[in-house]
Amino acid sequence: MVKERRRIIIDFEVLSKAGFWMCCMKDYKTQKEHIIINNREELLRVFNKNKESVWVGYNIRGYDQWILKSIIAGIDPCDVSYKLVERKVSGWRIDRNLNKIPLYIFEISDSYRSLKELELFMGEDIRESSVSFDLDRYPTKEEIDELTHYCLHDVRMTYKVFEQVYYRYEAQLGLIEYFNLEDNMFNKTEAQLSAYILGAKKPNYDRNDINEFGIVNTLKLSKYNHIKEWYEDYNNRDLKKYLRTNIYGIETDFGWGGLHSARKKYEGEDFIVNSDVSSFYPSIMIEYDLLSRNVKEPSKYKEIRDTRIKFKKENNSIEKSLKLVLNSTYGACMDINNELYDPRQGIAICVNGQLLLLDLIEKVELEFGSSAEFIQGNTDGVMFKFSSNEDVDKYLEICGRWCERTRMNLEHDFIKKIIQKDVNIKSKGAYVKKLSLIDNDLPIVNKALKEKLINGVDIETTINKSNKLIDFQKCIKVTGKYSHVVYGSEEIKLKVLRVFASKSNLDFAVMKMKPGNKLEKISYTPDRVFIDNDNIICKDIPDKLDKGWYISLAKNRLDSFISENKFTLFDYLEMLKE
Repeated sequence: MVKERRRIIIDFEVLSKAGFWMCCMKDYKTQKEHIIINNREELLRVFNKNKESVWVGYNIRGYDQWILKSIIAGIDPCDVSYKLVERKVSGWRIDRNLNKIPLYIFEISDSYRSLKELELFMGEDIRESSVSFDLDRYPTKEEIDELTHYCLHDVRMTYKVFEQVYYRYEAQLGLIEYFNLEDNMFNKTEAQLSAYILGAKKPNYDRNDINEFGIVNTLKLSKYNHIKEWYEDYNNRDLKKYLRTNIYGIETDFGWGGLHSARKKYEGEDFIVNSDVSSFYPSIMIEYDLLSRNVKEPSKYKEIRDTRIKFKKENNSIEKSLKLVLNSTYGACMDINNELYDPRQGIAICVNGQLLLLDLIEKVELEFGSSAEFIQGNTDGVMFKFSSNEDVDKYLEICGRWCERTRMNLEHDFIKKIIQKDVNIKSKGAYVKKLSLIDNDLPIVNKALKEKLINGVDIETTINKSNKLIDFQKCIKVTGKYSHVVYGSEEIKLKVLRVFASKSNLDFAVMKMKPGNKLEKISYTPDRVFIDNDNIICKDIPDKLDKGWYISLAKNRLDSFISENKFTLFDYLEMLKE
């Protein structure tokens, strides 16, 4: 049994030139908070009391752990911060003594979003401290108070995000317990942990054989054999190339990242079947010996897959932990820093996955021709519409033969109605995807579309009925290509901000400054907005909110799904089963 450890959320603020650091902490269980300001003795006291605790942070691997370790080791944290931030030196390279300090850490990370962006989605205060991190003197009491406020705020927000992704923490604990690993393995990322569990070790030479992948021998193509031949042509084995061709009446892209195929603005009702290959990539690795060649005992991966299937049927929570190993292995094949790195195998998995699905599509087309419709294909599944229950039964027989030949397994969803806007939309889409606390842009538009398409409620009714300001937030991120945001005559240095459509003539558009002092309107924002970067969770809407803009936007998005006055369901549709 894995030892139950205290979980402490932690965040540091460091002013390198000022010789100043601050640490804020929050106990996950008791929610008790603690603040330490430039006091190494106090930090050592807390650390020594909590050596067995797990330190949780948003960017703890890349920054905070090294600041904590430097203070413990008696190394100047300001110098370490400068090297991490300004010189981009990896923490483990700065001083070998930092690597000797044992810490249990868990990183809450999002490859695409900063903590501030998640705070934005949550409706929280996203204003930043006015105290410059380039301050070259010791901060005043007022400046310290401000820094404390913002540091503690980030800890509280990290706590809130941790609640949303706590399942990942539990899954990682489950892996350590199930495989009886040393406690220090907790510091590994999911991909690193998977590599360790599988006993992977990169060779000390470069294989240089990324283009030497083969096509699986269970594939049987006739009409579309030219696509297999395209992949077999070494002149096409360039990751920048792709093949666009018509497959069963749909323009389809074949390349190096999965199948992409769907009818646009499609409506269908009755006898629709969506078929997903269960654990597609893991199954390909197992059945066709395409697991990373760095794994010494490939049978262990199959054992994990089979055990996970068994546990899933038994509702054993460990199956979620085993799923981490299965699902992270393919990505790790393409990660040069992971012991599983084997790009030839990764490319082979992806290519053969596309061809195997093409095989299934071809068999359906040859059997049904124009009496069935191919609706869409994606990385691990296909969707068709048939004319009767008898045709659905015949399709399932085709699937059974395909599964027996390819050694894959299909799971089927029987859908009552569907409206599809664009490619690869099945259970999610930018317009009407299921939102969450940490993914919450223009929620009122999302809700209005769902209400219209599912329940027939007018767009105006849903939007006019709402009186919560957070429902109308438009979340903006300014990328590094732009120096700042301009609002009227005001320059805004924030990288994320929250805007709302405004009826007031005193309000302006939000613009971003391009290189060469060129202004560009921020896409998908109203011509007049007001900005509110404060906490808006419980705020009511002001009189100047322009609900008409949201109504127009929702109607425009509705039109992009379907023709006017043809409402049934939407592409997020919840897969209504018969």
